[in-house]
Amino acid sequence: MPKFYFLLLFFTSIVFSQNTIVIKGKILEKNTQVPLESATVYLTSVKDSTVIDYTITDKNGLFKMETRKLNKPVFLKVSYMGYQSFQQEQESIAESKDFGIIRLEENANNLNEVIVKSEAPPIRIKKDTLEFNASSFKVRPDSNVESLLKQLPGVEIDADGKITVNGKEVNQVLVNGKPFFDKDGKIALQSLPSDIINKVQVTDTKTRKEELTKQAASSNNASINLTIDEDKNKGLFGKFMGGYGSDKRYESSALINYFKNKRKVSVLASSNNINSTGFSMDEVFDNMGGGRNVAYFYNSDGSYGIGNMRFGGNKGITQSNMVRGELCR
Repeated sequence: MPKFYFLLLFFTSIVFSQNTIVIKGKILEKNTQVPLESATVYLTSVKDSTVIDYTITDKNGLFKMETRKLNKPVFLKVSYMGYQSFQQEQESIAESKDFGIIRLEENANNLNEVIVKSEAPPIRIKKDTLEFNASSFKVRPDSNVESLLKQLPGVEIDADGKITVNGKEVNQVLVNGKPFFDKDGKIALQSLPSDIINKVQVTDTKTRKEELTKQAASSNNASINLTIDEDKNKGLFGKFMGGYGSDKRYESSALINYFKNKRKVSVLASSNNINSTGFSMDEVFDNMGGGRNVAYFYNSDGSYGIGNMRFGGNKGITQSNMVRGELCR
């Protein structure tokens, strides 16, 4: 069995290498011949502009991209801030290719001329931030942010919802630089529509000290920040549950979240007569900002609750009602 396993892995690696090609080249400034560092080099499909793969240039202007064989028309594109974008169509790239030297020309800056803006690159490197232009990636009109992230090169989401970007685990998801209703960002990923997202920014997670001193991140985790334009940064979403059974037994709950720019309002309510407190405290805290404020509930038998503790009342079937609200600015 061990020998067979080794042979199977060896055979798989051979098949993978046979389908992998290397694209390389060098990016220079046209007039000065100076190498351009951190220029974005990427491949897109001619048919639908889907981003296939990307890389950036090093300090010598060199780029090297390992990708799969492409038996369809593609564009090789190069983008660098302040310079005119480069684009070259290829009918296919079925084998490794050296594109040689590609020279970029600086954008004209004459106020008397009308400057035609080039298309925004789908991927851009800004210092220590990897930035994806959300509109460059195709998703269904009704998709959420999680569906958008799955389309980004280098981003993987497993069955448990764990996100990795280029091998680094994401431990923080923010919206416009701040938490969005919960601690881990699941509400933002599953509730926000993808079409309101402007940029997806990925950086290495920094400690508070590293942020204040502007030091490089020391952790092996990444943070995702979703930017939303001010005119789209508002919405209402929630979830409702209800059930009715014999002997007039019922259970119902609702969670409503509203946001507009920096203001966030959450209302959580439940009512039942099956001896249930409704939402658990973990559900309350996870869905309402992660704070440890106490939630109160009142029962028809005269008992009341603080957190998970219940006081007073008689035994038997009771009706429980719980409401909690939270406002963040």
